[in-house]
Amino acid sequence: MARKFIRRFLPHPDRIRQNRSLRWLGPALHDPNLWRLNRRSVAGAVAVGAFFAFILPFAQFLAAGITAISLRVNLPVAVTSTLITNPLTFGPWYYLAYKIGALITGTRVETQVPQAVQQAAGGWWDGVMAGLDQVLAMGTPLIVGLALLAVVSAAAGYFLVHLLWRIPAYLRLRRLRRKGVRLA
Repeated sequence: MARKFIRRFLPHPDRIRQNRSLRWLGPALHDPNLWRLNRRSVAGAVAVGAFFAFILPFAQFLAAGITAISLRVNLPVAVTSTLITNPLTFGPWYYLAYKIGALITGTRVETQVPQAVQQAAGGWWDGVMAGLDQVLAMGTPLIVGLALLAVVSAAAGYFLVHLLWRIPAYLRLRRLRRKGVRLA
């Protein structure tokens, strides 16, 4: 059931293999593990995507894709999972990371939303570029917060996929036991 749901949103592997901009990957895209929808592959892909969503402010797709290929986990799911951070959620995630990092490092937290975060949340690329200096000025608390969010979201995504993948099997087993079917 989960496979059917996920498969509806994923492009066909042949379509990706024939994409001109991805030809440089060559035979790496022919590995069947990159397209499998099993618990291990999807959980690993979600972890990779969630990690790079927070650890890199740009080139997330590329980093997640290369890592998915090297770890042999589902490529489309890894790339799609990076969309946790997107132009609409960039500002709130970075502000949360800043607050978490400030809490861990003992830095005094600004009560007002930093201007860089406001600009990034409102005007996407112009806001990102204009606010880059201010984001860098947020320094250590932001970096610590983003690293923590990257690791925690990757681990949470991995274990959540494993848990959600097992629920249908558990429910099927419970139904069979109620019917009196004995399993070996």
